[in-house]
Amino acid sequence: MYTPDQLRERLSRFSKLQLGHFPTPLDDCPRLSAALGGPRILIKREDQTGLAFGGNKVREFEYSCAPAVDEDYDVLLHGAASQSNQSRLTAAVAARLGKRAIIVGRRDAHATPINGNLLVTHLLGAEVHLVETPEEQAAIVADFEAQGLKIYNTSSDGFLLRGLAYVDGFVELYKQLQERAIRPSGIYVSCGSHTHVGLAVGARALGLDVRTVGISPSPHDNDAKNTALAERADNISGLLDLDLQFVANDLESYGDYAGPGYGVATEDGIAAISLVARTEGQLLDPVYSGKAFAGLMDHVRRGQWGPDDTVIFVHTGGTPGLFAYGAELASLFNGRA
Repeated sequence: MYTPDQLRERLSRFSKLQLGHFPTPLDDCPRLSAALGGPRILIKREDQTGLAFGGNKVREFEYSCAPAVDEDYDVLLHGAASQSNQSRLTAAVAARLGKRAIIVGRRDAHATPINGNLLVTHLLGAEVHLVETPEEQAAIVADFEAQGLKIYNTSSDGFLLRGLAYVDGFVELYKQLQERAIRPSGIYVSCGSHTHVGLAVGARALGLDVRTVGISPSPHDNDAKNTALAERADNISGLLDLDLQFVANDLESYGDYAGPGYGVATEDGIAAISLVARTEGQLLDPVYSGKAFAGLMDHVRRGQWGPDDTVIFVHTGGTPGLFAYGAELASLFNGRA
């Protein structure tokens, strides 16, 4: 077990940018808790990190994009779905740093009209290229490299540093919990990888016995995913020189709530968005946090959490995506104009 000061000292060995507004709030949600009839729910507001509508990527990029500054890269590059939160924040960080942003995304079902995250990415000055195939994407990137540009890919470069950022994030959360004498039973987060792993390492390092539960935005084999996350947790522990080891059972990641695929809104996710909005005035998104909260709701229904439990839900942001999913969300309005 380590102290918060010991973790901060180890974290201070790494370069870090100042991009966001921290600490983010930890909101108690009594009306939401009552509606679920189960645990006390608090929401850690990573959607309030401040830069270009916020989100967990702001905290991650403080660490993972620092090498792009230290090593004087010309371009921040990203490519994913047209409504990618990471593309939006890649463009925002590039604007903040005075670097060029190049986004090579997918021409998918939410690429037109230009709306949501894609609209914000354009407004932030990124060069946006939407393509049909991975081969087209690779050709565009190769063309920029042939021009002699030094390109930093925000997905692959600084990969482990993104998890490191959420060890830092857990130290922040731990202080908030200690100040309010809150001892959570579980922490839920929309889990791709980095945020979940960082929280799990931070909790173990500080000796907090808490389940860290990831709800994936994409379908996956749960056992295989947990094995991969445990390996990554070991890697993060090694970066910080922590004497910790993880096995698959130490992490929980569920692909069961993703629906047919990434970026496809689900009925349960839309119901979760509606419940949180109408009880607490907080907005989730249809790709990440809505599905994650749907997973939490299902676990409450199944009796995994009861009135004596406290659960922290980490809101990872993504709210601009709401505006690109209007057709899917229209079911909330029951036909009203």
